[in-house]
Amino acid sequence: MERKDESEERRGKEIRDFIQFISTIWGSLATLTAIFPLSGKLFEVIPLPVDAYERSTAPIAIPLTTLVSLFVIFYSFVQRDNVIINQTRRAKIFFALGFVSLAIFFMLDQFWYPLRVWLCPERCDSTTDYRMWLVMLIPFYIAFFACVTCAFTMLALVEFKRRSTAAEGA
Repeated sequence: MERKDESEERRGKEIRDFIQFISTIWGSLATLTAIFPLSGKLFEVIPLPVDAYERSTAPIAIPLTTLVSLFVIFYSFVQRDNVIINQTRRAKIFFALGFVSLAIFFMLDQFWYPLRVWLCPERCDSTTDYRMWLVMLIPFYIAFFACVTCAFTMLALVEFKRRSTAAEGA
């Protein structure tokens, strides 16, 4: 009976810690970044490609991006005791990687036709666009959101550690 109470108490503490982690400004931004791709159909801030047959990559890219971003948040929270000293520097690197991924995404989308002709000149039709977008373009979309979510999560961990240390000291 005591062991069951211990595990329930530990689970309750984990949930309270997670809520405290998400309630930081950086945790809130990480959560928004993870959920933002779901709003892609409404606002189309970062438009996803559609082929000539009106097949959109959104049904694959949006859920996959959200799952990857949520995984980053949960994994980082589970690893919160293994916080690396230079979290803010690593967060800056992840922001930079994210924006490089976004730039590559937009460049590939902009120069898609010349790239397609160069890669497969013998069968240059729109039927292969969908598969090529899924393989070559969508990973950069996912990488952007994963990197930005990771950066916000790292900053949230710093803030969470600061708050929990201050609460333990008080």
